[in-house]
Amino acid sequence: MSTETLVDRIYRFQQERPDAPALRDPNHSLSWGELGRLSNRIANALVAAGLAKGDRIALLAPGSALYAATMVGALKAGVSVVPLPTLLSGEAITAMIADSGARILFAADPLRPLAGSAAPRTVSLEIPDIEAFVASIPDTRPSVSVDIEDEFNVIYSSGTTGHPKGIVQSHRLRAAAALRFGAVGFPDGCRTLATTALYSNWTMGALIYTLWSGGCIHIGGKFTPQGFLDLCAAFRPHDIFMVPVQVKRLLDHVAAANAAPPPAARKWCAGSYFPSEQKRALLDFWPGGLMEIYGLTEGAPFTMLDAAAYPDRIGTVGRAEPPGDVKIINDDGRELPTGARGEVLGRVRIVMRGYNNSPVATEALIWRDANGDAWFRSGDIGELDEDGFLTITGRKKDMIISGGFNIYAADLEETLLRHPAVAEAAVFAVPSAQWGESPVAAIVAGSDAVAETGDILAWANTQLGSLQRLRDLVVVETLPRGSLDKILYRALREQFRHLGDMEAPKP
Repeated sequence: MSTETLVDRIYRFQQERPDAPALRDPNHSLSWGELGRLSNRIANALVAAGLAKGDRIALLAPGSALYAATMVGALKAGVSVVPLPTLLSGEAITAMIADSGARILFAADPLRPLAGSAAPRTVSLEIPDIEAFVASIPDTRPSVSVDIEDEFNVIYSSGTTGHPKGIVQSHRLRAAAALRFGAVGFPDGCRTLATTALYSNWTMGALIYTLWSGGCIHIGGKFTPQGFLDLCAAFRPHDIFMVPVQVKRLLDHVAAANAAPPPAARKWCAGSYFPSEQKRALLDFWPGGLMEIYGLTEGAPFTMLDAAAYPDRIGTVGRAEPPGDVKIINDDGRELPTGARGEVLGRVRIVMRGYNNSPVATEALIWRDANGDAWFRSGDIGELDEDGFLTITGRKKDMIISGGFNIYAADLEETLLRHPAVAEAAVFAVPSAQWGESPVAAIVAGSDAVAETGDILAWANTQLGSLQRLRDLVVVETLPRGSLDKILYRALREQFRHLGDMEAPKP
């Protein structure tokens, strides 16, 4: 197994192609030579500030070329990176900083108040302030050896409620992922467009795979469908990282504006439920292929779907490689046969080191088979077909149990999305005295929607089985979303608990 790290690759490319572009954002760009010199200075400044291998810095800012360069500088110093979500409360942010033990926080000026005094030191992540931070610091290569087993980053997977969980990842995990994705895309010197925040594992991956290939990545900027199409036409990316809600907005815009497709590019999509009809529409509109990824930041399970190569499996999220690295179990921990629904597990190979400061939570994630081999629980409900293709039907914690029967929100949402007046849908549980729980839907109406709420509810219930029928339906302007635009079902349950006919237990 290779022991080459991302840091090794960066040192190589800053020497081999100093004038080639490396990082872009809407306002700035850095060549590989400029990235090399700036990141060397940041690394040496961190060492001069007393940071050593294994220490951590945190970043709290929108994605930008400077953000990525600061991350690279930390890695060159042997320092681990903690990217913090920018949309959370100050309480959640300070809890993450405290849990991580970050020595320095690099923060955009508007976001600095969120962190309070949680970090021992804060540096403004603005160009003049970074220049001041590295003033009189040489741009020579840092005298730090970065090894494959060293810590790379800590990604926080929650924080809207409860104790945040920091997922600790190594250089080995990041290198293995770069090789896996590089076998499908990201050619040498590739151009990549990232449309989501750098604090997400999805976008962090896009950055890593691009730097690994010696390419250039465009980071940041507000997503608008026409702006996105214009950027694709100008930048001509090989690979594009998106989330399903962006695809939906793009397809709606294309239909309304009769827009022409940009140059061919490989689209990568992940993060939440991706309806089959949207996958087909994207493939029909835009050449270059579509890869859907399903997986956990923790490292397993992981599947990939080449939607153009497997049009008959477009309703799945693909399969693992090897296919036996995913299996399904029931609530009793018994492995289920092909076609049966249960919790999705992934075999533990190259995965996270564990949850930061949380050995109990780490152990709770693990399920062991009869041979004692470790598998990670996903918390997702799904089923495998005879060829190992995985279909996700919902979240275990979001599953609705009504009258003793399991109702999978994804089944009901897929039905609702077939109605022409429904743009987005989320189904969740409300308490029921008769059934225990009953399903309720929150929808976002289409731009030209004319159907009444009652008509949509009645239509949906004629399409659904008697055990699946919706108790109620509400129209909202937007669905609450978190990282990668994932729907926050808990927020919906709390907001609309009054639609049940009994008092809900407090969360």
